[in-house]
Parts: sequence; C-alpha cells; structure tokens
Amino acid sequence: MTGVRSPLQRYLDYRMTVAEWIGTAALLGTPYLVIGVIYTLVGDDHLARADGVRAAAAFVGGVLYWPVLLLVGACTP
Repeated sequence: MTGVRSPLQRYLDYRMTVAEWIGTAALLGTPYLVIGVIYTLVGDDHLARADGVRAAAAFVGGVLYWPVLLLVGACTP
C-alpha cells in the first residue's frame, strides 16, 4: 500500500515552472491592481492635498492599500 498516493498528496506534489508562477501571479494580481487604480482615482481626497513626490507616493499607496482604505472609510463616520 505504500505506492498508493492520496489525492491530496498528488495535488501537493504538482510542480510548476517559473513561467506558470509568473502567469498565476499576473492572473491574481491584475484584478487587484485594476480595482486599486479605480478606487484611488475615484476617492482622490488624499491626492488633492499632496503634490510632487508625495502625490506619487499617495497614488501608489492608494493602489496597494485600497482594501484597508475602503475598510477605514466604511468604519469611520
């Protein structure tokens, strides 16, 4: 019985190439970034107060941390 593998073992033994990892990351990351850009452009109140490098940092921060900003905005009056 040592030669019989369970479905979980077969699933965990699957190997992926670097290209497959990059493709998976792109498929999972693209919707996150698109939603982040849309959220940052729509709720740009923090961008209005910044200029130059701070505006660029605020935009990148808004894109990366949009779930946190959305939660904070929903939880505070």
